[in-house]
Amino acid sequence: MARHVRRHRLLGMGVVALAGLMSACTGEPLEPGAGSNHSPMTQAATMIVYTPRGGPVDESDFVWLGPPENLGGRVLEGNPQIFARVDYSANGVTAGLFKATRGTLEVTFPFTEHATILQGDVTITDSTGQRHLYKPGDSYFIRQGQVITWEVKDKQVIKSFFNVVEPQEAHVTPLRSRDMEGARH
Repeated sequence: MARHVRRHRLLGMGVVALAGLMSACTGEPLEPGAGSNHSPMTQAATMIVYTPRGGPVDESDFVWLGPPENLGGRVLEGNPQIFARVDYSANGVTAGLFKATRGTLEVTFPFTEHATILQGDVTITDSTGQRHLYKPGDSYFIRQGQVITWEVKDKQVIKSFFNVVEPQEAHVTPLRSRDMEGARH
């Protein structure tokens, strides 16, 4: 009986995941020139598959993102270069591919991200010291504002990503009542 229930739950989760994927594939197309050479019409009409089993990733559409500091990074070792191909971007949500070359960075994540490694490997260490080597097929989730160390020892790592820029709350220092008293006089 337990085996039957487990299969039923997995099937249900699969249907939910498929529905989410189908919904995502009918999302807003990219604006022309938004980081991909795929035309907006083709983009909306076709599904993009990211898989570590599909052989080498076509890197022809990757764009250099500038120094790692542009994405909240600080180089700790080497001369890492970062590149991306944006396949979707709207309302603070971005998805596509990212590539980093050999080196070590400390990164304060400027967005919340779910990613899956497609090629190469990367060791990620969080601020608590938790450390993990991610290889093709492995996924991770990092929240906006988390500080991590990103270490690529081989030639490069390529990942697919889905990230969201979360609104930041304004930090307001509350006024004390005596501050208000001074303001009245």
